[in-house]
This record gives sequence, C-alpha cells and structure tokens, in this order.
Amino acid sequence: MMKKSAAKPKPYPLADHKENASRVEQGVPVTDLVAFGRETGFTVDELAQLVHIPPRTYARRVASKARLSLPEGERAVRVMRLYDQAKALFGTHENTREWLNAELPALGWRSPLSFARTEQGAREVEDLIGRIEHGIPS
Repeated sequence: MMKKSAAKPKPYPLADHKENASRVEQGVPVTDLVAFGRETGFTVDELAQLVHIPPRTYARRVASKARLSLPEGERAVRVMRLYDQAKALFGTHENTREWLNAELPALGWRSPLSFARTEQGAREVEDLIGRIEHGIPS
C-alpha cells in the first residue's frame, strides 16, 4: 500500500499579511517569483513586467538568486495574492489567466492585472473578486 504524500506547500506567500509584510521587508527571494511563474504559466518577460523590473535585470537577479527590493517585493506579493484569490474563484490556471487579462467594464475596460499596478487598484480588483463570488452585479 502506497502512502499519499502531503500536498506540497507553495513556495510563495499566500494570504498571510503578517508573513508577507515580513518577507517584503527582508526581501522576497526572486526564486519565489520564479516558482510562481512556473506554477501559473507566466513567462519571464511577463513576470518582469508585472513586478516592474527590466527583463535583463530580472534575469541577473534570477541567475544570482538575489532578493527583490522592497517596492519590487510588494508588487510581486500583490500579484501573487491577486492570482491566488482569482484562482480560488475561477478554478484553473487557464480560466484565471484569461480573467486577469480580460478588459472588464467594472474596471473601466482595463484588465485586472493592469488595474492592479497600484495597491489601491489591487484592492479594487479584490473587491471585484468578492462581488463576483457573492453574485453581486458589478
């Protein structure tokens, strides 16, 4: 009889705001962002764009296994948090990516990823996810 292995924890932070704050202050390891990209299907260029890092700088950070600066870490954690919330609603990576990239009337015909470039925008996207979850028209 084979034992089932326990679910492997995600290498990137989820909804624990206290842990996220500490990780951002210490510098989020770029390897967390790489692991997130592998799991979700974001390309290297997409990840660099989402975190506002030039692709060559991102590649250098990955090669040296560096940590993200505080602003970069905040942006990375914000994208990861939104992705996980959207995936909990939409179920698959494909559906989640499609929704995150769709231009939505509720966001002024911008995509959730585009709208979430700021913390305030991310909060609006989170509110939209909550409204969708609860069947509230937006």
